[in-house]
Amino acid sequence: MTLQATSEARIAPPRFALVALIVISVWLICIIILGRSGTFHVEANQPPLPTILAMLSPPLLFLIAMRLPAFRAEVLLINPIWLNGMQGLRILGAGFLFVASYGHLPQVFAFFAGWGDVLVAFLAPLVVAKIASNRAFLASRRFLMFHLLGLMDFVGAVVSGLISRGTIPLVDTPQSTEALASFPLLIIPCFAVPLWICLHIAALAQRRAYLDDMK
Repeated sequence: MTLQATSEARIAPPRFALVALIVISVWLICIIILGRSGTFHVEANQPPLPTILAMLSPPLLFLIAMRLPAFRAEVLLINPIWLNGMQGLRILGAGFLFVASYGHLPQVFAFFAGWGDVLVAFLAPLVVAKIASNRAFLASRRFLMFHLLGLMDFVGAVVSGLISRGTIPLVDTPQSTEALASFPLLIIPCFAVPLWICLHIAALAQRRAYLDDMK
């Protein structure tokens, strides 16, 4: 089945949607349990490996799963309007700016992570509107740039966080990012960020499928 066969009336094939909902729910519960147990807390002079592992493992597993034809076919049938609209939830990243204003997060990290998420969240409805009016927008360079921007935002957030805490030794006075390992804020880097990365990967796969359909 091709991307053009996607139903406009549903988010995804019902069975796939149910399985995905169960997997995501179990994933979230595991992150909450691990967070409550202090798994993501590390010493100030140590790299935040548990958080990085929680952030990168799901997208890597998703990339591996995308190599399975049956799984990839189901992902391509996800409604692209919903798939891209989910990036609008990145307005939650504005919470970093709020927390930093009270001195609980480094300002440099909050600037890149917070405003980057706000920008992506602002652009997401515009992308959705373009897709709804013209499915060919999936093949456009602007669509590609939106998703590359979203992914680069995460890179900037991770790098600025590692610099701020002194893991990357570029500052004289490291600042604590301990709040990112505390509940409920840990939900963003340990669950929401990897989920959004998976959605980016799925959207780019749909773009590739659309371009293949046009050949």
